[in-house]
Amino acid sequence: MAEKIMTLAFLAVSAIYLFESYQLTFGTLSAPKSGFLPILTGIAAAMLSLVLIIGQVSCKKLEKRGKADWTKFVFLILGLLFYVVLFNMLGYFATTFILLLYLFKVADSENWLAPLILAAGSSTALYLLFQKFLGVVLP
Repeated sequence: MAEKIMTLAFLAVSAIYLFESYQLTFGTLSAPKSGFLPILTGIAAAMLSLVLIIGQVSCKKLEKRGKADWTKFVFLILGLLFYVVLFNMLGYFATTFILLLYLFKVADSENWLAPLILAAGSSTALYLLFQKFLGVVLP
């Protein structure tokens, strides 16, 4: 039941975020404006929420699973708060690498090698996407 409530709350937040994002100019794929990424993020969040709701409705076995692990949710929120605080001090690349490494370890990775490779690869790929391909200046 808690998962359904959280999913509905996430859908509501996504809808509000998407509604507010439409106040910004979208632009085009070749010349994105200030609303380009927020609108795409809002659409993706709303679609993921809908997929989760459909999965929860169609799968009766979810009620038989154990209780949700709220400690991981708390660690996720703490990681995102530290990301916001450290972003201007350390810059995009270092902060994103640290956040991704932290999140991969919170997700129960048993060793350090896979999280290190995934964090380095993801932060490098995102840096190249935004800085080089889209021309976004990152701090």
